[in-house]
Amino acid sequence: MTEEEEEEEEEEKEEKVPEALLKTVSDFYKESDTVFKEFDAIRDNYLKGKDIMEDLKGFRSKRPGIFGLIYDIFHKVVELEDKLDRAGIEKEKKDKIREFKERFSDLADEIDLLVLGELGLGR
Repeated sequence: MTEEEEEEEEEEKEEKVPEALLKTVSDFYKESDTVFKEFDAIRDNYLKGKDIMEDLKGFRSKRPGIFGLIYDIFHKVVELEDKLDRAGIEKEKKDKIREFKERFSDLADEIDLLVLGELGLGR
């Protein structure tokens, strides 16, 4: 293999989007009605001043992959958008992700607190 071919192969490896992410995005899109309903309920509790940590933990335990995607939607947005673009994710799926981000943006800090807390860095 020439040096140029090796560099090309290395670039392809770097650009490859994990299959798990593609599956999770598809699952999120397919289950979006349910996911949105569950987050509407969580958001309602949040707006009433209730502690939503248990609600978020419950969602995460039922749908860990989708919860990870939701975390990325709020906290790794540039990286996520880049991966979705490189993978050629359909516009409808990207739009659904954007809709989620806009609709539930007030929960971003709570989601972050949950993740940081579990890493021993939060509350």
